Amino acid sequence: MHSTLLLLSLAIAAADTGPITLDEALASAARSNVDLQIAGVDRALVGVEEYASWAGVLPRLDLAAGFGNQYTAPSTQNIATPYIVTPPGQDPTIAYRYSLESVPADGVEQYSLGLTLKVPIFDGMRNWANIARAKALLRAADKTYDEASLNVAFDVTKRFYEVVRAERSLKVLLEAVQRSEILVRRTDALYEAGRAPRSETWAARVTLGNDRISAEQQLARVSDARVALSLALGRGADPELRVVTPVDLDKVAFQEPPVQATLVDLAQRKRPLLNANEQKIQAAAEEIRSAQAGYYPSVSAQASYNRQGPYIAGTQGVYGDPTRQYVATFGIAVNWNLFEGRVTSANVQRANLNDQRIRLVSEQNLLTVTSEIARSRVGYQTLSASAVLAEENLRSARENMTLAERRYDAGAGTQVEVRDALLNLTRAELVLLQARIDAIIARADLNRAVGGAL
Repeated sequence: MHSTLLLLSLAIAAADTGPITLDEALASAARSNVDLQIAGVDRALVGVEEYASWAGVLPRLDLAAGFGNQYTAPSTQNIATPYIVTPPGQDPTIAYRYSLESVPADGVEQYSLGLTLKVPIFDGMRNWANIARAKALLRAADKTYDEASLNVAFDVTKRFYEVVRAERSLKVLLEAVQRSEILVRRTDALYEAGRAPRSETWAARVTLGNDRISAEQQLARVSDARVALSLALGRGADPELRVVTPVDLDKVAFQEPPVQATLVDLAQRKRPLLNANEQKIQAAAEEIRSAQAGYYPSVSAQASYNRQGPYIAGTQGVYGDPTRQYVATFGIAVNWNLFEGRVTSANVQRANLNDQRIRLVSEQNLLTVTSEIARSRVGYQTLSASAVLAEENLRSARENMTLAERRYDAGAGTQVEVRDALLNLTRAELVLLQARIDAIIARADLNRAVGGAL
């Protein structure tokens, strides 16, 4: 066998790192696919926002402390000195005499400690609406992650079968090379026996050369398909990645899919994208409630305990006896914004428009999913029928090949007939392989369109 063909055969038969099955490929992508990891981080960020949304209804407790010294630099000040004045017939009064005097520098320590507790009571239900909105967005994020998982699973399945297609096509082309080599040897023998002209030996070699070229080119396609699959798995580009061809690939039973209405109904219940839209609509409704809360007053209870003094510790110290030297306050605060330049009205309008937009996007997504189902369903039906026809065509091609070889060996046929039969057989094998894998991919796409429920 030609040295290049030997290398091509080794590319298929080599057992270097061990091939992977479709289930192993899907599991690997679930762990390492970059798009899926990004979707997971996005979901985690929404989870943090849901966690933070509770701040509006939970009490807030603040601790404040201060440590310092008030220093007064030397200065000249107008000092008032009191003295008693007794006007005739009147009571004594106090008067002041002012004089400029030098005041020395002075430093006084200052310390403070305080606790403030604030408990929200009513805010027009804004905070509870924000919590409900955050919860709905978190559920939507979960469904969005499921949608990303669904798309990654389909992409990996498609790329897996592309590798299978490329490897099996290479195998078909290598078998075609072997058949062409047999034809060359047979033609040479007939020429030496004087039963065939020299031109037929050269024609057989041209056919062999063309088959070898096709096999060489297919090897590059195998490498490209393996690299694409390895990237989908979240690995580095690996042109040596090998897969395990499903054992039932040649025995796939193509079944008639359910009718369009049944598939659409299934998608409305199972497709994560549509489920996420429902949660986003609910979140938009809660956003309207939150915006409308601006029309109502907010009520909160507040209590504080503050200590301040020139000493840090001891009986009179800030950090001393907690029952002395403090100021405690408690009260109910009511805040009602009667007019803020139409901000509340604008927020309500903005929330209503956002709700309208989300509902329109939801309808658009439903139409998109419906079209995906229709396209995938028709594609699967067409490709399934093509695969059945291709099987019949392959049987005819094999029968024709056998007949052409017998006629040629008996001297009743020509080499042109044999070469045409060889070419038709190779084409029939490739068309059947193509149809089967395309039908499998089309069913996987239909399964994705309905949310993985088939």
